[in-house]
Amino acid sequence: MTYSVDDEPDFVDSAVGLWTNEVPQLDTRGKHITNRILRLAEVVTNRMNDVTQSCGIKYSTYAILATLRASGEPFELTPKALQALLVVSSGGLSNQLARIEAMGLIRRSEDPSDGRGVRVSLTLAGRALADQTMPVQAAAELDFIRMLSEDERETLERLLRRVLLVNSIPR
Repeated sequence: MTYSVDDEPDFVDSAVGLWTNEVPQLDTRGKHITNRILRLAEVVTNRMNDVTQSCGIKYSTYAILATLRASGEPFELTPKALQALLVVSSGGLSNQLARIEAMGLIRRSEDPSDGRGVRVSLTLAGRALADQTMPVQAAAELDFIRMLSEDERETLERLLRRVLLVNSIPR
């Protein structure tokens, strides 16, 4: 007999059970999903940091380097374009860019098309590190979802996209 976790209770079931017992009039159905997403975000972040640590960087640094690398030649974007592709605030991104620039992995320069703007580009060292880390990271991401069939992956992707898009629309 094979073991399946599909019906195994988890911490969310226990937590929601407390809420349901103590405040039965409260509709707690959303907690089953949102609490799992919040915990999953923590689990994913920790796992991805473990993976990128083997290459000497944190996941947040990897995300910036890989996004610049994936942007194609000349491997540069504006901070605004980077922010649109990443999950980070503008202040947080500015601090990260300063730290990564000090590491010699990116360069910030004046945007020739906008004298007040900035362009962020990969250095040769940043590109080499991105090229080294990207396959390791991609393999870790696939390993993370290894228990899902292709159909389940597609369904989960579609559902998460819907939740994200609807909740990104200003009310």
